Amino acid sequence: MSIPASFDDVTPQWLTETFRGSGVIPQDARVLDTDLERIGEGIGFVGQIARLRLRYDRELADAPGSIIAKLPSGDEGARAMNNLYGLYEREVRFYAEIGRDVGLGTARCYYAASDPEADRYLLLLEDLGVSGRMGDQVDGCSHDEVILAVSELARMHSAWWSSPRLASLDWMHAGADLVRAGMLFAYPNAYPQTLQTFGERLHPRIRAVADELAGRILRLLERIEGATPATIVHGDYRLDNMFFGHNGAPYRLAVVDWQSPNRGWGAYDLAYFMGGSMPPERRRECEKDVLAAYHDVLSEAGVRGYSRDQLWEDYRGSLLVYLGIFMVSGALLEITNDRAVALTNAIFERLSAAIMDLDALDLLPA
Repeated sequence: MSIPASFDDVTPQWLTETFRGSGVIPQDARVLDTDLERIGEGIGFVGQIARLRLRYDRELADAPGSIIAKLPSGDEGARAMNNLYGLYEREVRFYAEIGRDVGLGTARCYYAASDPEADRYLLLLEDLGVSGRMGDQVDGCSHDEVILAVSELARMHSAWWSSPRLASLDWMHAGADLVRAGMLFAYPNAYPQTLQTFGERLHPRIRAVADELAGRILRLLERIEGATPATIVHGDYRLDNMFFGHNGAPYRLAVVDWQSPNRGWGAYDLAYFMGGSMPPERRRECEKDVLAAYHDVLSEAGVRGYSRDQLWEDYRGSLLVYLGIFMVSGALLEITNDRAVALTNAIFERLSAAIMDLDALDLLPA
């Protein structure tokens, strides 16, 4: 069966054949019709996302009443992001190959297919909105939710810490290589536009190094790579990609948007979460406790030879890498509604505050 090119192509007949083939519904059952609701606008997803409510020809206890469908974005900037980082292909491969045993709660995948030559990709995923509450990156979250998110992250990182299985995931690039691609090929053209749009959200000292930031980050990467073991990194670990389970849900935390997984250093996910999802005053209150909780989980899981001092150094350096990535994203992402503007403004303001609070600029090589 061909991969649908649009939501209109995800017809009841196509769903019936697909669900029968994967065992989601019995061979004699049918999807009668669907009700489509566009979602995800203004929360930073690089793609089109819709909720499909399904009606079957009879009661089916184990069949989903609604699913989430993900297609490539029609936005030129989002397509450029995909071409640079291979986002759509990686997410399809993630769900098809390791989604169920990555070590972190994820959505069940009902269908995952890609055809890079035809530029077609489609995912049909469990609707976690039925069993959990989606995080809100603009509002932030409670202290308990921060500890939960960071502890679950550490469990995934520890499960893949220096694992020989990483070498078998040939579609999952080294995180440092992805950063290099962004700094070398996209940053020079992107950062002036980002500064023009969001520069007032950044501290003057950060703006002052913007024209040389990419080159200095490339040198910083060499130091991080040589000192820190590799693990699986989510790459976009933030509240808008998290669901906190309701009472009775089979998970406490489930994470979506696996377009950016890579073989990298775990502190990047930690810095990405704390630097982008936490208002500065809340981050300052809990930052040291959160990093201690993360390190404790690593140690309890058997990770050795990675000190708290090294974690702290990697965390500070990762804030700078995060800044470099977002200096590119700020020019490429589609920011077309009030929520998207509020989200992007908040990210730059929070990241700027974290970098200045922790004197992270001092880590940049000359």
